[in-house]
Amino acid sequence: MSKKTNNRPKKVQFMYFLLIFISGGLLFYINTLPKEERNVWVMLGLLVVLLVSFMKSTRNWAYDNPKETEEEQEANKIVYKDKDIPSLEEMIKKKKK
Repeated sequence: MSKKTNNRPKKVQFMYFLLIFISGGLLFYINTLPKEERNVWVMLGLLVVLLVSFMKSTRNWAYDNPKETEEEQEANKIVYKDKDIPSLEEMIKKKKK
C-alpha cells in the first residue's frame, strides 16, 4: 500500500470514485458519437484510467475493511446446540400427514 492510502483512505477512495465516474461517463459519451468522430486512442486511454482506478479503489477498500480471522468467523457462527432440528425425511413425513 502506498503511504497516501494509509494516511487518507477516505479522500483517496473518493478521488478513485470520481475517476471511475468521470472516465466511465466519458467512455459512454464517446461511444454514443458517430463512428467517424470517435477516437480509439482516447477511448483506450479512458479505459486504462477506469481499470486502474477500479484496481486501486479495490485495494484501498480491502485495506479499510480487513478480512475476519478464522477465530472471529468461528465466534460469529450461529450454533444450534440445544435445539432439536428435524432431518429432511422427518420434515417430509410431517408435511405428508
